[in-house]
Amino acid sequence: MRRLAFAAAVLAVVSVGFHSFISASLAAARDARTITFAERFAPALELMAKQQQKP
Repeated sequence: MRRLAFAAAVLAVVSVGFHSFISASLAAARDARTITFAERFAPALELMAKQQQKP
């Protein structure tokens, strides 16, 4: 009986932790600002432009 109660308590704690982790991940994904193509690839584009200017 003690083992069953302990297993139920562990299962409850794990499910609450999993739920909070998923909720936090979804909230972070929803609130994240999407960046534009230019913002994401600006360093690479600058590097490519510099390499093309070299003689």
